[in-house]
Amino acid sequence: MCRSLTTEPPAGAGPLAVLSGMAGVGKSALALQVAHTLKERFTDGQLYIDLHGATPGMTPLTAAQSLTALLRDLGTDPRHVPEDPDAAAASLRTLLAPTRTLLVLDGAAQVRPLLPAGPGCAVIVTSRSLLTALDGAHRFPLASLSDEESAALLRAASGRDGLGPGHPLVGLTGRLPLALRIVAARLAARRALSPDVLADRLASTGGRLHHLEYDDLSVRRSLAAAHDALAASDREADRDAALVLRRVGALDLPAYGVPLLARLTGTDERRAEAALDRLVDVALLEETAYGRYAPHDLVRDFARELAESEDDGSPGTGEVGHDGAGAPGAGEDSPTARRNTAPGATPWGSCGTCSPGRSDHLASA
Repeated sequence: MCRSLTTEPPAGAGPLAVLSGMAGVGKSALALQVAHTLKERFTDGQLYIDLHGATPGMTPLTAAQSLTALLRDLGTDPRHVPEDPDAAAASLRTLLAPTRTLLVLDGAAQVRPLLPAGPGCAVIVTSRSLLTALDGAHRFPLASLSDEESAALLRAASGRDGLGPGHPLVGLTGRLPLALRIVAARLAARRALSPDVLADRLASTGGRLHHLEYDDLSVRRSLAAAHDALAASDREADRDAALVLRRVGALDLPAYGVPLLARLTGTDERRAEAALDRLVDVALLEETAYGRYAPHDLVRDFARELAESEDDGSPGTGEVGHDGAGAPGAGEDSPTARRNTAPGATPWGSCGTCSPGRSDHLASA
């Protein structure tokens, strides 16, 4: 990945890397690690902005908000920031064109207006989606860790020796870095809590997601952010996708196909397939073979909770109704971009918008 960001593309535009994967897989942590590694390469500094595209309880920033934040961080007087997004994007490109700057766009959905044009600049984007519409991007889809990597992360973060790749905690966390760090934090905080006892709790019926929460870290809230954004969307395919996920939770099958989900959702196969593809796009399902879809183990647990809450008529886990009413639920925070100027810059992990408390800021080994 470092090589892709330091090799200028033939067209002259700066290199672009897209890190994608499900919630909690370590996208942001890897982006920040790479940015720190390359700080000497980008002599005019580094810009980081959290676009809140996957932040629980936060409304994603619009292009206009993001551009305003970046321009202000680059020194533009707030009174002189263009109100028109196209004009603001042009101003950003003009300011960055002669520089060697690394831009990190964290939690992105649409990033095209934020991309610089200068050959000396580079961009790292983190997203649950592959963002396949971005031409010329180097894509790095992240998957869950191996058993050995998971055990190493558990040992390092918990301070408990003897946790090997065969320990039940490895499988019960789905090898997801966020879940592994939560389990490790629980073990580190309570020395009397043994790994075996915690594994028994995670294995109890319906108890896994309850135990995968600690302080402000939560697998459930991270997954709910994706589901709620779909349910509240104006797009039919997004709302269908939210409904399909709830129907997936009602059936405990190894994999799901289009005809079955079409019947369960009361739609035709075209809409069901579009909904399933949308769930793949936001990393809530994986297409294991053509036309066959399966969720990660923790997504399956979350989908089951959604289905159960729908059955008993309760609002559910951060759920928004299928009609799209409501929103993922947060106030309007002022967007901020953070600049890390090399050399002698403040470490990336210390700035407020890239706090290690965020789910995707968890190291993936």
